[in-house]
Amino acid sequence: MKSIVRVVENDSLRVTAGGYRLGLRLMWYRSLPLSCIENIRLSLDGQPVDPGLLRLEVNGHSYRLEQLADRVEEFWYILDTAFLDVEQPGAVARGETHRIEAEVTVHYPYIPIGPGMFLTSTNRYSDTQLAG
Repeated sequence: MKSIVRVVENDSLRVTAGGYRLGLRLMWYRSLPLSCIENIRLSLDGQPVDPGLLRLEVNGHSYRLEQLADRVEEFWYILDTAFLDVEQPGAVARGETHRIEAEVTVHYPYIPIGPGMFLTSTNRYSDTQLAG
């Protein structure tokens, strides 16, 4: 059976000491520096999650979303899972089912579309997962 790559990895909702985490995949054919991530949005059970509660972990390093624009030398490799940590203790418990809606917007620095502008894409994905 062929595996389909999704923005949110299947069965990746996990409870952590500080809240919960999800596995994210880069939906592009090339690796990109973290500075190319323009936005990450998340909703849990139809409720938007405050972006200030989100951290992206890539290559063993964890960053708040506002720190990504400066990370020009840290790459998200296409074969690697990034983890989106959400600092919301108690929002998710093991064994619960939750509806996740994620949106990741990136720009491609090697595809200019105008002066100082680059091709941008947004990938969205919704899934219902059982928290582990």
